[in-house]
This record gives sequence, C-alpha cells and structure tokens, in this order.
Amino acid sequence: MERKKNIMLHKIITFWGVLTVGILIAAAPGVTADDLQLLLSTDTINITTFYNGSTLEVTGKVLADNDVVIEVSGPKTDVHLKEKGKVLGLLWMNKNDVSLANAPADYMIYYPANASQELIGQKTGIGYEVVEKEIVIEPADADRAFIFGEYVKLMEKSGVYAMNEGSVTYGPETDGVKPFSATLKIPVKMKPGSYHVKALSIRQGAVTAELDRELSLQLQGFPAMIAKLAFGNSLLFGIMSVVIAIATGLIIGVLFKGGGGAH
Repeated sequence: MERKKNIMLHKIITFWGVLTVGILIAAAPGVTADDLQLLLSTDTINITTFYNGSTLEVTGKVLADNDVVIEVSGPKTDVHLKEKGKVLGLLWMNKNDVSLANAPADYMIYYPANASQELIGQKTGIGYEVVEKEIVIEPADADRAFIFGEYVKLMEKSGVYAMNEGSVTYGPETDGVKPFSATLKIPVKMKPGSYHVKALSIRQGAVTAELDRELSLQLQGFPAMIAKLAFGNSLLFGIMSVVIAIATGLIIGVLFKGGGGAH
C-alpha cells in the first residue's frame, strides 16, 4: 500500500514539474509567428517561348524595431573556370584550371536603403563574405580572394548574383508592426529548378526570425517540348536541329537572293 502511495506521489510531482517547465517555456521571450510574415505573389514562374526574365513581388510584416533582408539562393553547383594571366609578361592567356565547389548557382540579396552594416556579414549569415567561406576553391594554393572576386563579377554580369540596396521598403507602423515590400528580379539566365526565397528579421545585428519559401521556375510550351526531346529522344532532336538549320539557310537565301549582298 505504501509502495502504491509513493508511485502516485512520484507521478503527481512529475506531472507538475512538466507543467511548470511548459509554462516557463511558453512565457519566455523568443521568436513568435507574429515577429515575421512573408508572402510571395506567386510560387511558380513559367518559362515560355518569349520569356525574357520576370519579377516577383514579396510582401510581409515585421516588428517595427527590426529590419528585413531577403535572400534568393539557387542550388549548389560545381564550377570550372580558366584563370587568365600574362605569359612572359606580354600576352594574356589561360594559365590555370580553377574549380569552385559548393557555389550557389544564384545568389541575390535585397535590403533597405541606408541599412546598417550589421545586416550583412558573418553575424547574420548573409552576403558574399558568407558565400565565400562555404565555397571550396581548387587548387588549394590559388589566390582565393582574387578568384572569388572575379567569379562574383562574372555572375553579377549574368544577373544571377546581386546586392540590391534600397530594394526593401517599409510602410507606416501600426501596433508595433510595419509592412515591408520588395520587387525581386528573376533574370533570364536563372535556370529551371527550385529556389529559396528567405526573409530574415534582424535587430541589432542578430537574426530574430526567418521564413523560407520555395520558388519554382518551370519550362512550359515549346521550351518544355524541346527540353523533353533533347533529354528523352536525342536522335529525333538532332534530326530536327539539322532540318531547322537547313530550312533557315534556305529562307535567308531566298530573302537575300539578287540583293547584291550586304551594303
């Protein structure tokens, strides 16, 4: 009988202990769902015949004392490049093979104008500095900073890397919360696939909340048919390519026949 009482007492103590811990956790300050809200105007962008890039509207809400940074990142990939340099001090030529592993295929940051430097860097895990730390560059004795800098320039020129200051704007504060919005550029060179659109709420250099949404770029119509032929029926795709090339040549020949050539 005494043993049963002890067991019952132990269960009661355990129950109240768990309940107390739960109450303390619930009451503790931390990130809640209301700290950050994120909405995409669409989660799918279709790449059709005359596709020339697109835009994506991003809206949401954040605590009035916080800033928002939006990060768009693509799948990690391996890149192989040629390092150029002067040979014998005279001619610019390809000197070495360079590879970058674990490099994001796309990386774009959107943040407010006149934002503090605390928003971008190792502390918040956002920006080129963070990307460089994650990339493996071979050969190991290569000039890492130079190679990464040149790679970023190349990707920025293609439009798939960008640091967009002033692209996040805020609306009037209401009840300690302010709306934010940004127009994200989807460059034509972003390939079909799955991408992450992440919003981070930052206060005094620390990330207090983050939300991640998936964005899909999909081939539709004629581009989808061509891709299906290229990967599913390479022989037919090759024959079609030859036929199209011949037909194009014949059309150009007829159009310019007797024209006396270019002037």
